[in-house]
Amino acid sequence: MGFIDTRRATAYHGAMKTALLCGPIVRADGPVPSHLYVLGERAGAKEYREGRPFVGRAGDTLREWFHCAGLTLDNFRRWNVCIDYHKGNPHPQPLEIERDRAEVTADIVSCQPRVIAAVGVHAAEWCLGRKVRLVDEHGREFEVQIGDHKAVCIPVHHPSTYGRPERAEMGRPTFSRWRIA
Repeated sequence: MGFIDTRRATAYHGAMKTALLCGPIVRADGPVPSHLYVLGERAGAKEYREGRPFVGRAGDTLREWFHCAGLTLDNFRRWNVCIDYHKGNPHPQPLEIERDRAEVTADIVSCQPRVIAAVGVHAAEWCLGRKVRLVDEHGREFEVQIGDHKAVCIPVHHPSTYGRPERAEMGRPTFSRWRIA
């Protein structure tokens, strides 16, 4: 017997149904298609209030990094591996990430990006399909296949980096070398 969460049109089955209940969805934002896809972790309170990703403090920092590269963040598609909002913005859990994988994959495939900026460890692991140490992988380019679409994934430290501002600042030069048409 399936369970339907009426806040989203997705059916869940079996023992996982209680673990997969989700909060309000913060939808993807930005143009389709998009040469660059910015994939984050989970929406915060401001994203929830405004109904779009990357408008809070992390988004402000990303906008600054993009500006330094001569780019505008809002010109590209943006979403998160965990598409719902929870008060306190907890780290995405593996079951939540898997719950949302099909929707995020479909959005990426519809955008056909050449580059996916995986912002934070959860986004990097989502794209690369393995455990990631951002200290080792930050700024490197990896060929990935998302659904039937191939792209280059570039993992970057999350702007907040959970209290490690020296790592957050590593993002500025990483973005400044990108040239996305």
